[in-house]
Amino acid sequence: MISRIIIDNFATIEHISFDLGDGLNIITGETGAGKSVLVTAISTVLGDRADTSMVRTGAAKAMIQIAGDKNGEEVIISREILSSGKSVSKLNGEMVTLGQLRKFCSDWVDIHGQYDNQQILDPENHIHITDRFHSEAIRPELDKLAALYDDYKAAEKAHADLVRAEAAALQQRDFYRFEFDYIQNLALKSGEDEALREELSMMRNSAKIYSSVMTAYQLLHEDDASVLSGLSRASDELDSVSSYSDKIAAMASESKDAYYTLEDVSERLRELIGSLSYSDEDMDRISERLSVIEDAVRKYHRSVDEIIEYQKELGGKLNLIENFDSEKERLADIAKRKYSLLEDQASHVSEIRHIIAERLETAMMHELSDLDFANSEFSIRIDKLDEIGPLGFDKVEFLISTNPGEPLMPLTRIASGGEISRIMLAFKHIIGSSDNVETMIFDEIDTGISGRTALTVGHKMREIAACRQIISVTHLPQIAAYGTDNYLITKSVDDEKTHTDIEHLDAEGKIRMVATLFSGSGDSESANEAARELIKMAQMN
Repeated sequence: MISRIIIDNFATIEHISFDLGDGLNIITGETGAGKSVLVTAISTVLGDRADTSMVRTGAAKAMIQIAGDKNGEEVIISREILSSGKSVSKLNGEMVTLGQLRKFCSDWVDIHGQYDNQQILDPENHIHITDRFHSEAIRPELDKLAALYDDYKAAEKAHADLVRAEAAALQQRDFYRFEFDYIQNLALKSGEDEALREELSMMRNSAKIYSSVMTAYQLLHEDDASVLSGLSRASDELDSVSSYSDKIAAMASESKDAYYTLEDVSERLRELIGSLSYSDEDMDRISERLSVIEDAVRKYHRSVDEIIEYQKELGGKLNLIENFDSEKERLADIAKRKYSLLEDQASHVSEIRHIIAERLETAMMHELSDLDFANSEFSIRIDKLDEIGPLGFDKVEFLISTNPGEPLMPLTRIASGGEISRIMLAFKHIIGSSDNVETMIFDEIDTGISGRTALTVGHKMREIAACRQIISVTHLPQIAAYGTDNYLITKSVDDEKTHTDIEHLDAEGKIRMVATLFSGSGDSESANEAARELIKMAQMN
């Protein structure tokens, strides 16, 4: 629950700080005193969009803080709104994103205003309201349904994309075939162009290469004082005294290794000398092949390896074109199997939803009876849609009959604002109980009701407040009388600036406040007497 609220420089509020009780907290005040500003501030600190126009004129920033506890753990949330447009949210001293803040607060504080009346009148919301009742039973199955729906839609899209691509692909088939055959006839090999350039370079410089290779070979092997001859003698000399020293033995071994390495080099030089003989026909052949490859590289603006990969890609496209029917059949079969799984899960979800709907009907009938809907009927109609969506194939709509003998009608046909407010309160009580929300805030949801109905709503709020904290902004004395903690918001003007203040009322202050709501003045003795009687009656209920 929320135990303390601090607001600085927010709209008409320069500074207010007040504590809240854990029961039914009633906030009243004249029209324009700042009740809506207070609720807006609370909504903002809980994660609603921050409006920089709400920063008090002349102030650099607005600050809203609430403190309380959630599941027995201390909670402190702050929201700083700068006039420059930035805002910073903190949860227990740590900066958090609005998404993180909203997620944290979603099952802690729930704010209900007159707009909620419109939400329950919209049949599109009825399936969500139903699913929130005993959500622990249906939520895992809805998550599974949503995943299967995504799988099916992806499979359906893959099939549809292939069908759309078929016509275009058929038009491109001749082009693909021409390109594929052209590249295939090139018979390219990976790295072939680099190898040919190296070979051509060898041919063009064969005389110089021959001279240098021959000289190197002679120095290593052919001359009387060749490197290999000298290295062999040096190795033999070291080997003859290797038994006297490990170091000499190691050097003798290394000398032999060097000898064998150079001997291998010498042999390869000899082989190279034998191959350094090229004809003009060889050079022309290689130049011609390299020219063909370079033409292909320029044509495709790709390397040889990339052209080879492109041919594989073309081959895949040609194979797909030639096997479109079988591929379409394969994808259609996948989509069909995924739809079957989706359909089974949608049926399972529908079964659970029907059970939840029956329980919600019973709970609503009990709540409506408590809220003075004598002999009313409430029903949840579930029809099957032609298509399955992420929530299944159910279309949910709430029906009600508020007078005996009248047929069940959609909620949208309810004309009385008072009836709508009471129905909404019943939903909030039931769904709030299911969600285990610790604090519920009602922002003037009593619009359109008065008299005995208002007393009934006040009694219901007190009843709800027995198990959770309620904060209710109201203008009705019948509801205010039920408050366990009452607050009065006032507005004053000083030096052409508007100030909003809030006061926690004692017993006498509560009487004067209720009397003011009755008559417009807390000075009337008859109004005060009526207020006392009303408060006494509320305490006895």
